Amino acid sequence: MKLIYTSFLVLFYFNLALSQTKTLEDITLDMLRETQSTLDSTTSAEVLYNKGEISFSIMNSWEYKFVVVKRIKIYTKEGYSQANVQLPYYIGERNPDKETLSNIKGAVYYEKDGKIEKEELEESDIFDVDLSEFWKAKKFTLPKVQDGVILQYSYSIDSPHISKLSNWIFQNSIPTRYSEYKTSIPIDYLAYNVRTKGYYPFETIDKVKKGSLYVKYEGTNLDTPIREITYVGTNLPKIENEPYVNKISNYFPSVGYELSSYKNRLLEPFKVVSQTWDDVVKTLSETDTYKKEISRTRYFKNDLDSILKDKSLPKDKMIAVFNFVKNKMTWNDEERRYTSNKLNKIYGEGVGNSADINIMLTAMLREANLDANPVLSSTISNGIPLFPTISGLNYVFTHVNIKGEIYLLDATDEFASPNILPSRALNWKGTLIKPNGFQALDIFPSTNSLKKYQVKAELNTQGEISGFCRIISRDQYGWESRRSLNNKSDDEKRLNYENYFSIDQISDIKTKNLNAPSKPLVEEFNFSGKAKLVEKIGDKLYVSPMLFLKLKENPFKGETRIYPVDFTFPRNLEHVISLKIPEGYKVDYLPKKGILKLGDGVAKLTYLIEVYNNMILVKVNLEVNVALFLPQDYSLLREFYISLMNKENEKIVLVKS
Repeated sequence: MKLIYTSFLVLFYFNLALSQTKTLEDITLDMLRETQSTLDSTTSAEVLYNKGEISFSIMNSWEYKFVVVKRIKIYTKEGYSQANVQLPYYIGERNPDKETLSNIKGAVYYEKDGKIEKEELEESDIFDVDLSEFWKAKKFTLPKVQDGVILQYSYSIDSPHISKLSNWIFQNSIPTRYSEYKTSIPIDYLAYNVRTKGYYPFETIDKVKKGSLYVKYEGTNLDTPIREITYVGTNLPKIENEPYVNKISNYFPSVGYELSSYKNRLLEPFKVVSQTWDDVVKTLSETDTYKKEISRTRYFKNDLDSILKDKSLPKDKMIAVFNFVKNKMTWNDEERRYTSNKLNKIYGEGVGNSADINIMLTAMLREANLDANPVLSSTISNGIPLFPTISGLNYVFTHVNIKGEIYLLDATDEFASPNILPSRALNWKGTLIKPNGFQALDIFPSTNSLKKYQVKAELNTQGEISGFCRIISRDQYGWESRRSLNNKSDDEKRLNYENYFSIDQISDIKTKNLNAPSKPLVEEFNFSGKAKLVEKIGDKLYVSPMLFLKLKENPFKGETRIYPVDFTFPRNLEHVISLKIPEGYKVDYLPKKGILKLGDGVAKLTYLIEVYNNMILVKVNLEVNVALFLPQDYSLLREFYISLMNKENEKIVLVKS
């Protein structure tokens, strides 16, 4: 296994030695008087300048200093939130791990009586906040924010963690005119692997020059060659969250550095420190979580004997143990790769993180003589790491092999079932840890999830419609719907249905198998009212064949797209509709049957319609047979959806007989 995560990100990396970097200009009245961005006339604010610079020194040990300066123009009130700044820094478990954030300066520039005025940030307005056990932040709000002002702040971070330098992200939620990241590396002592990702190009200037390295314990500067690499991004549009993107930050254009080798003295050889994913997984697999805790069995022995009392088939044993752990344990919402305590204690308390619960599940399944092993992965919220690092893996679930049949289990979620993982875990690939090694594992669902709509409706001569609707959801669709319906009252469900389907009245709501995730979820309700899907013009009725089930709008509006389309799982949407023709009317026009295909069948629409006695029967099936569409396939996917919508928007015409 060379890589746990295979990335489809398109990398842009231009070596333009003649490019010129920009210095921070003085603020002028013309800048303050600008009323809209030249990059995006609709934006409420934009980044004018953002620069990060890294340099190295040897204090008690190696350190790097990260200096940042940022300037933002505010255009309208919606951009005032840019004045609220939070700067995270790492404090670690021990004092030597601690980063220091200092030299915070901030100011707001504005025009008054034809002159440039400046309001500075006071030190008393900077606060410390705790983010987590190992992270803190400095937090402040820049003063005197109003339309037209320019904000500027700067700070520095001193860090002992030279193995991984601060990542630099070029794009923002607002447009960016200029973004620069510069590293100055003493190449006789340090060597780095550099990784870039994203869909917008940025330039790089790479050169070696004479320089010096400060060494505290010698009280001197050592002359040494410095490799100076500068990355520049210009005129970058704002990041916009589009439909079907699992985590937008996975696609931000960015640069990351990982230490590959180092030495402390000039004449000694370089020590190699860079890791492969194999190294990372090997390190994790040798920790107490995956050695000791997974082998403990005494604490659940009596319960397991009771669970398996009447079970002889391996699959029955697996399901019984899985359901027992789901019911006994409560997930504390923590996505973790390590157990938080000894599992006998966690078992007694009944609350744990993802590793606690699923390592426990794995141990119980093994004790039941099943081939069960943990899977390490990264959740969608954790993103896709640039480098092979332990922090790149933050989640654990369970893999079971029964005579070649593979089952993926996650007992943290009450609505999960075999091979139906919570959506947070559906993030490309994981690593299966076996007693004799490990292997890459595809996490994407391999079969299509089903959502089926069954509608029986009657139409009267006034264009009013009434009837019955049943919705059947299986697999990932079932998981999604159960999460949506859980703990909702009938009134809340009714409002959701009325709003989602644009129906006047919903009644007689029923839900079946809500707490039985291995079975299809069934939702039922009656409906009535005068819907927009029927128009009466003269003596004719114009009816949408799919009634309230047709797609309201194309999710792919833009002509181009730079991010992949991620449906999370392949899917089938089936619609079966029977519509009773009102008395005194007959069919004047019926849309034609048809099949739309994308490529070799990666997506397919089947549209069938016919009249039988006084009933119109409609069956529409949409298949999306892959979960992921790359940007180069977007235009074809968009055209497919345009054709799909055109077909769904065709009308049945009824005329008085």
